[in-house]
Amino acid sequence: MHCKSKTDRKLFEEIPELLHAKEPHFTPPFPGSVVKLIEPEGAFIKQHGSIVPLIAFRHGKPVGRIAAIINRSHNAYNKDLVGFFGFFDFINDPAVATVLLEAAAEIVQQEGMTSLRGPYNPSINDDCGLLTEGFHAPSFVSMPWNPPYYESLYKHVGLESVRTLYAWMVPLQGETPERVNKIIRRLRQRAKVTIRTLDMKNLKKEMEIIHRLYNRTLDRNWGFYPIALDDLLHAADDLKAIADPDLILFACIDGREAAFSLSLPNVNELFHAARGRKGILRFLEMALRIQFQRPKDIRLCVLGVDPEYQNKGLSALLFYEAFMRKKAKYQRTEVSWVEANNMEILEGAELMGGHRDRTYQIFEKSLGSVIN
Repeated sequence: MHCKSKTDRKLFEEIPELLHAKEPHFTPPFPGSVVKLIEPEGAFIKQHGSIVPLIAFRHGKPVGRIAAIINRSHNAYNKDLVGFFGFFDFINDPAVATVLLEAAAEIVQQEGMTSLRGPYNPSINDDCGLLTEGFHAPSFVSMPWNPPYYESLYKHVGLESVRTLYAWMVPLQGETPERVNKIIRRLRQRAKVTIRTLDMKNLKKEMEIIHRLYNRTLDRNWGFYPIALDDLLHAADDLKAIADPDLILFACIDGREAAFSLSLPNVNELFHAARGRKGILRFLEMALRIQFQRPKDIRLCVLGVDPEYQNKGLSALLFYEAFMRKKAKYQRTEVSWVEANNMEILEGAELMGGHRDRTYQIFEKSLGSVIN
């Protein structure tokens, strides 16, 4: 069934909970957050393409969902004909997974796409990836969670892994290795860098700086396409509610921002604690917890250096600076997601006492010629 009404879209958001509420590590999203992404006037659809949300029913009950996604911004930038799928959830039944994926494939084929890639919810700049290792705890903020059986059904429907992403867990309460301290002292002397935090009073200007740095620093990432300033400004409203400004950092050289790191408190802890509530009571509890309760953990989401200033040690400096500032407030930091070939960040996380905690995969399937 295509989701055409507000009621349909609300059901689409609720399906993972209907399927997995008994799973101890499932965390429901903030009420309305998925609906906001898939509604016809949503920011992604306005800026980048289309999202067609679909629901599968059996005997009148929902048993799965998927979204067929056309990301014109990605395809124009990468000169691709890739269709995307996301929000892919289903009961443990190959027939359900098959019918959903085939429906999404048909939609993107009709638009001329020759392959289907995902999961993206709805883009690489949002939640993405299938959890394939590390089911032992709830996911961190803006990271997906799914039951272990999903991977086998992905493979059953012909999807193949094309990218591996890692999440590393770094404890914050131990002492920093002296080797690291020496490296940082040398880098500070050589680079002449100043570190500043995000100015929440000038958020629009700060978002413009992040927009510039994000698009320059992450251009080398697989599947990247430039994020629109409007996307960041739209996200700023949510950022105000959950951000810790002391942990959104800029490294500056000669008064110009040359690198940045973005860490977000793990509000999924608060959402998970409120999962026993229903309806408006859940919304109120989540909102109150965000306002009055500090999560124990934090996630390093993005760390990027302007190519003009690479080889100056800015990545290591920002990583270290964020680590030291987090120690006073948080117990652990997750560093995610990190491509398997990003050795600089992975080695840095290990040097600070971290370990690989979870693995995610991106999958793809060739679609062949266009359906007539």
